[in-house]
Amino acid sequence: MEKTDYSKYRGKCKEFCIEAQQTDPTLTLVRGHYICPFWGEQQHWWLTRLDGTIYDPTVKQFPSSLGEYIPFSGNVTCSECGKSISEDHADFVSNYAFCSGVCYGKFVGVI
Repeated sequence: MEKTDYSKYRGKCKEFCIEAQQTDPTLTLVRGHYICPFWGEQQHWWLTRLDGTIYDPTVKQFPSSLGEYIPFSGNVTCSECGKSISEDHADFVSNYAFCSGVCYGKFVGVI
């Protein structure tokens, strides 16, 4: 069975980037989002060269290579109130981030 670019690269962005860094240690690993014109915002990892250009060894997983790369700011949004908070100070339940126990309680309906 032939592997598609999607199945070859999807979910392996960081792995491919680290492999590329072993070949070229001047590359810098970046975590963030790729804004795909077809799929919208996707969590992603890529590399930057010393001159600031992007090298993405797994971009072929997306239906378009014309997307925008947005580095992660370090903040997440509370799933209940929408407040922007540092990832280090957020509480996570599954894929949801919360700024407080009160917001989590409201989110699940116990408050």
